[in-house]
Amino acid sequence: MSRSLAERRNAHLARLLGRFFHAYAPEDAPLPRGPLLRPHTRGKRFTFSHYNVVIPDLPAPHRHLTCLALIGTAGVEVFDLDDMVADTPRTTATLAVGTAAPGASWFRRYSTRRDCRFEQDGSHIQIGENLTLTGAFPDYEIVVEQPELRLDITAHCTGQVTWFARSPIYQHLGYPATYQGTLTWKGRTQQISGILSLEHARALSLTAIRDTAVPQPLKLPWNFFTYQVIKLAPDTLLMLASAEAFQQPVLTGAWIKQTDGRSRRHVDDSVVFEVLRYQDQPHIAPNGAEMLLPAEFRWRIHNDDGAVTTEINARYDTDPVFGIGQGWIGGYSYNGHHDGKPITGTGYIEYVRTRPTAPNPTRPKSPTAQIATPSPKPNSPGFN
Repeated sequence: MSRSLAERRNAHLARLLGRFFHAYAPEDAPLPRGPLLRPHTRGKRFTFSHYNVVIPDLPAPHRHLTCLALIGTAGVEVFDLDDMVADTPRTTATLAVGTAAPGASWFRRYSTRRDCRFEQDGSHIQIGENLTLTGAFPDYEIVVEQPELRLDITAHCTGQVTWFARSPIYQHLGYPATYQGTLTWKGRTQQISGILSLEHARALSLTAIRDTAVPQPLKLPWNFFTYQVIKLAPDTLLMLASAEAFQQPVLTGAWIKQTDGRSRRHVDDSVVFEVLRYQDQPHIAPNGAEMLLPAEFRWRIHNDDGAVTTEINARYDTDPVFGIGQGWIGGYSYNGHHDGKPITGTGYIEYVRTRPTAPNPTRPKSPTAQIATPSPKPNSPGFN
């Protein structure tokens, strides 16, 4: 079926956006200059920042951990939460923490003026009493704390960098790292070690001009995003991403990183993401927005000859936590093959789609996610 003029126009705009973000670059660029992980809470150019710690290989019942923070407002459709502002868009922070363990999910909103502490060189990032990230590249200390869950680890970045996007207005990077430390759950502490991805993004936003919510017609129409992480081997991460804008594909990519410095990068037509079946019931965000999450999905990576070198067949099987902008974070089980060998395991998934591609079901809806407001202790560090 031929596409309409509007669809062809939007496909062209989406393609231009991908090129502008250097999403199709065949190789990763070098490390950026200057201090890394800067919060940009006082920035005149970048006014939005994003942090994420993704651990895909925790022992059961956790399986994975996410600690995902958004600081400021990006002016982007999938990320903005205009009805969850604390003071102003630029002074709003949100934090989502979750594992696959029942009851280990957490989402909160914070005021950067009252609840957070940031060093502008990125050496100290503290969000409430729930996340502290300190250090300088390549070594960091990460502490995550919420009711019944505490993570206390040191991370050593390998020196590699994954550029998911690189442009004058939006930059998104990932740093593969090894880690070791402790995980405490319901009073039981265990030693953990493995491989993780430490991620940081920053964006220019219209809030640099006026610190108010970006009107809907002026938001970047980035309407779909999924990001996923799998540990293929003790020293190897597979990172997968797919994005749409103007309801047309911008990028679908796969990045394989090994701790010894070896890496592979697949972008554009060589990678295919398909949702095979959606969950029966939509999940409901704290603001009442409904979203259907995938129940079963598949990734395929092709080589230059068109042969499938990697296939991931996945089933979403954990309770999701709200908090990747308007979307959800969870985990899945998978099987498939990679480089001619069978693989099986569990993965981490972020998923947000603001414009549905399937009709809403008529069955009862999932419970609404809850948002908590922190109750700071007057003399606690990080509260002013």
